[in-house]
Amino acid sequence: MNIIDKTRTASAEKKNLFKNFTAMGIIQILNYVIPFVTLPYLARVLAVDKFGLIFFAQAIMDYFSRFVDFGFNQSGVRELAIKRENPHKVSSIYTSIMFARLGLLLISFLILSVIVFGFEKFRQDWVIYYFTFLSVLGNILLSTWFFQGMEKMKFITYLNVLTRFISLVCIFAFIRGQDDYYLVPLFNSLGILVAGLASVWLAIHHFGVKLYIPKFKEVWLKLRNSSEYFLGNVSIALYQSANAFVLGLCVSTTMVAYYVSAQKIYLAIYFMYIPFYNAFFPYMSKNKDIKFWKKVFKIILFVSVGVSLFILLFSKPIISIFYGPQLVESYKVLRIFAIIVPFHMLAGTMGYPLIGAFGYIKETNQCWIMAGIIHIIALCILYIINRLNIYSVACLYAFSHIFMFLHRVYYINKYQILKQKG
Repeated sequence: MNIIDKTRTASAEKKNLFKNFTAMGIIQILNYVIPFVTLPYLARVLAVDKFGLIFFAQAIMDYFSRFVDFGFNQSGVRELAIKRENPHKVSSIYTSIMFARLGLLLISFLILSVIVFGFEKFRQDWVIYYFTFLSVLGNILLSTWFFQGMEKMKFITYLNVLTRFISLVCIFAFIRGQDDYYLVPLFNSLGILVAGLASVWLAIHHFGVKLYIPKFKEVWLKLRNSSEYFLGNVSIALYQSANAFVLGLCVSTTMVAYYVSAQKIYLAIYFMYIPFYNAFFPYMSKNKDIKFWKKVFKIILFVSVGVSLFILLFSKPIISIFYGPQLVESYKVLRIFAIIVPFHMLAGTMGYPLIGAFGYIKETNQCWIMAGIIHIIALCILYIINRLNIYSVACLYAFSHIFMFLHRVYYINKYQILKQKG
């Protein structure tokens, strides 16, 4: 291939990257805008403790979701990005991962049943937990990783529009008072399930995936290859969902409502960055374009600092407008979250799109594992010394992200990744 052809190929790949980023951007706008419609409505219609209960159930299901995913959202994307030109390989990857995840779903369902019917605290709200668990099945079928790996993010956009539309319509049509709180997780899961079924149809009829019953060896190989990613994802859950879980378990669901209300706004802002992360990872895995990565890093640094300052200045009116007076105290938690916006975004940019793309998967996941372990130990200490509250937990969450940022800076310098060539 001559220089002109290489230039054209690089230009075409960046153009495709931009298309994928745009598609994922639309998804995140939906993920950002629609909660700004439904959450304020639910915060005003439902009692604060029921609002917190829904968040508490979501925090528990986040663990099951990460267990069922088993890191395939990274390993599957990376493998497809390399082998997507081979139809047989694509079918093999898709089928093996789907069977692996369905097996993990069955294990998760059994564990959930033991928890729900083994403890009174969970048994009295069993409907909430099972309705929320349906979203785990929906996410398996949705297979976002497949479209990312094929670099056809526009399909994820269509499916997310469908998901959000169904949930939005159902919530406003049927949630009328405090007694309807149990329908919220059902409607959220219903949208994901419908979109998941549509996703399977697209994989078969548009991408030509041929489903078959894989050998156990194929499924086991996929699980083994994804185990490193799985450890990192579980560690993320340890500090991202553990806070709401521990607050709901040890304090009250009302405190969960205060904490998660602020966290939802913070994560909505952070998730606006995720489209680029998702589109950038397969691109960097294939091209290892350090020069382009540096340009992106500077842009994210500038934007994230600006966002952080804005939240610090306007946290109270943001909470008041969004949730109303009953959750206004959440603004203090939001201020703590504002501090970590740059650290979180930059750490993400340095993770899989850089360190992971150059093959240092163990090092990429290691910071999550270490941060997760430290986070859980610190939560236990806070509980023992009777200092477990929404503010101490938020500060601990901030520390975890700053730790991850510094950890990744260390490995980038250690392996001199910015000096490497693709």
